[in-house]
Amino acid sequence: MPYFNVSIPLKLKTLTYQYDEELNLKGFAVQVPLRNRVVEGIVINKTDKPDKTVQIKKIQTVIGKAYEEKFIDFLQWMSSYYISEMGSVLRVTFFEEVIDLLSERKSKKRLKEKNPPAEPISFNVENYFLNNETISKIINLTRVGSYKTFLIQCPDFLYEIKLMIKVVRELLSEDGTILLIMPEIKEAQRLFNLLRSFNNQIVLLHSGMKHSELLFSIKEIVANKAKIIVGTRFAVFAPVKKLSLIMVGQESSWLYKAEESPRYHARDCAVMRGFIEGCPVVLTDFMPSTVSYYNALRSKYELIDDFNQSKHPNIKILRQPYQSIFHPEALLYLKLYQKEGILVTSPRSGYSLLRCSECGEVIKCEKCGYSMIFRKSTRLLECFRCGIVMKISEQCPYCSGVDMHSVGVGVERITEELKNIFSDKHVEIKEIDLESEQFQGIWVGQTGKIKKGYIADFKGAVIVDFDFFLSIPDYRTFEKAFAKVLSICQLIKQDGTLFIQTRNPGGEIFKFIRSYNFKDFYLYELKHREQTGFPPFSRLIKLMIKTKKTFPYETLDKVKEFLKNHISGEIIGPLKNQDKEEFMFIFRSKDKKRLIDELTGAIATLRTFKGISFKFEVDPVSLKI
Repeated sequence: MPYFNVSIPLKLKTLTYQYDEELNLKGFAVQVPLRNRVVEGIVINKTDKPDKTVQIKKIQTVIGKAYEEKFIDFLQWMSSYYISEMGSVLRVTFFEEVIDLLSERKSKKRLKEKNPPAEPISFNVENYFLNNETISKIINLTRVGSYKTFLIQCPDFLYEIKLMIKVVRELLSEDGTILLIMPEIKEAQRLFNLLRSFNNQIVLLHSGMKHSELLFSIKEIVANKAKIIVGTRFAVFAPVKKLSLIMVGQESSWLYKAEESPRYHARDCAVMRGFIEGCPVVLTDFMPSTVSYYNALRSKYELIDDFNQSKHPNIKILRQPYQSIFHPEALLYLKLYQKEGILVTSPRSGYSLLRCSECGEVIKCEKCGYSMIFRKSTRLLECFRCGIVMKISEQCPYCSGVDMHSVGVGVERITEELKNIFSDKHVEIKEIDLESEQFQGIWVGQTGKIKKGYIADFKGAVIVDFDFFLSIPDYRTFEKAFAKVLSICQLIKQDGTLFIQTRNPGGEIFKFIRSYNFKDFYLYELKHREQTGFPPFSRLIKLMIKTKKTFPYETLDKVKEFLKNHISGEIIGPLKNQDKEEFMFIFRSKDKKRLIDELTGAIATLRTFKGISFKFEVDPVSLKI
């Protein structure tokens, strides 16, 4: 009588059951007893007969084939890599929809509902020059059916979209399904609409869809009727019978990191799934992540540099004035070209920060310690991190001083200054809206909230107080700052100019930015990370511990002592969340596999500590609690 390990979509490891027949049930959906009820699960593998002292229950019903064997191998890798129970991994797949289809629990009327209606497409991708050599490499390898990961640095986001469309058109007659993954729902929807205009064997997968729409998409995939799948991060779990190609746009986006357990990264999962399935993977971005670039240097990926396939605007680095907002050169440019459209951005919202002239302290949030934003229009202070809003006090909360003044530049202050400068010239000063069809005048917006553009509409742009991006405590600060510059450049015409105002125009990073010198930037960044021990030269893993009301604090000391005795890497923490009864440990080690193995082995002991629950996050995108 054979025995099988079955995964159930709960926070459980695999459970062993027996079956009457000698069959290969890997990937099959089954019904099994669990406690006092019958539940559905997926057979992960066949196993040896367990210890005789353990009573093994029987698989009650074999529902049908749910997943291909290679997909099960992929899920097992996820469980191991992300230090997560197999049941938690199964929950983020389309298990419920697949079971519904196999069990025929949904009515036929519901299954016939189509994908979401198309939205109007506000940009044109025709007549856009692509590198034919790049296209040939992808198409030829896809036809061979062999794994390789290409990392393509594109000139802009529109190039990524056009590349995907061109490749898909060339491969429509080939066997297999093409999977296209985008970081945001809006971008996935737009790509879907563009592709649906010439092929109806396409489905959409994203978290904003109605259940009936999602069920229809999964039905088409399971029935092998979907030639193209477009979706966001969880589309990497599409239950495809045969994948021919995976393409991931904007591969450096933090949105690919899931917030729910097992906290997977869709880009990394796409690469591993391509490896297991034996199909090519294409990662595209105008600013690839440093980790991906390092993988290309190590020949894990093949780097294709298409950035110079189009011309880019000129970049000028100017010193940020102390007594005024705009550098004279930037101000002259505003006056000369405002009729052609100029974008002015600042990293900060609101008007400014507030500082006491007597003690020098900036007003900070009492709850989280972040600097509070002063909104002059409402005379309020607001914390952008925790949302606290408070009225301005007449006295400094730290020294009771009464001389408070503005420091820093927010979008409200920029708008006020521009209206004063152009008060008698009838120049429109407007809040940025990339959906607009006319871009004459001066447009103002917070840099972080300006989404990627599809069309270069502005003659030029000015980034005020750029040093804000360089002051963020993150080992990827320079990488993110460079990427922010490129995202603004995409909104500027090729013959335009981007002005970056900074207190330190001679800073190292500006040597790379002003000349689009990516090669030397990545080498500089990698050298710095190697010296400081950050990825890709080490692995970071977060352990989040949530405590119960009855939690004795001495238990935390015991947890720390246990971790120090059993984990060989560096341990930082525990760090406490000020808002909740949560604590965080950070593990760092150059021996990446050993760290995962040690933490996996520590799970059983961690569960014995009373009053706590815990979860791991491998390769965190943020080290904040």
